[in-house]
Amino acid sequence: MAVAAQVSSKGRFVIGCDIIEADKLSNRLVSLLPRQIDLRTANALRLGLRELLINAVEHGCLEIGFDLKTEISESKDYLEFLLERQKQPEYRTRKVQVEYDIRAARIVFRITDDGKGFDHKERTERARGEAELPDLAHGRGIKMSLRIFDRVRYNSRGNSVTVAKKLPPQALD
Repeated sequence: MAVAAQVSSKGRFVIGCDIIEADKLSNRLVSLLPRQIDLRTANALRLGLRELLINAVEHGCLEIGFDLKTEISESKDYLEFLLERQKQPEYRTRKVQVEYDIRAARIVFRITDDGKGFDHKERTERARGEAELPDLAHGRGIKMSLRIFDRVRYNSRGNSVTVAKKLPPQALD
């Protein structure tokens, strides 16, 4: 009887303070997953990772709070604002680091940004209490991550999040 080889990989990526790099990295991370993972699970993981990476860039590295994002989105081109902010000296050298540990039965990602952090306890509690995702242009990231991943843990400062997902046997069919 042949025994299937265990899929296992660990590594790290570092990107600049750029939402386009964040989007590309979410695709790259999902490409590292075991090939047998079903499409629905892979798409959910990509969506969750993309949201967390973009949050790390916007809210972490670029220090754009919810209110500022709302104000800019309503008054001018938000993407243009992001591109300009990325060039400012106080933000342009900041980085987002992603560490991953992928195994056949579970995956773990740690996303850390060079920002000041945030009050994750209050935001997480509020997200857990909301029955549905709010119909907002933004502000859904934590709620999405709580739905997609089995475990979501922030460091005390709030600039690093570790997410984990158990892979059920049917996901590997």
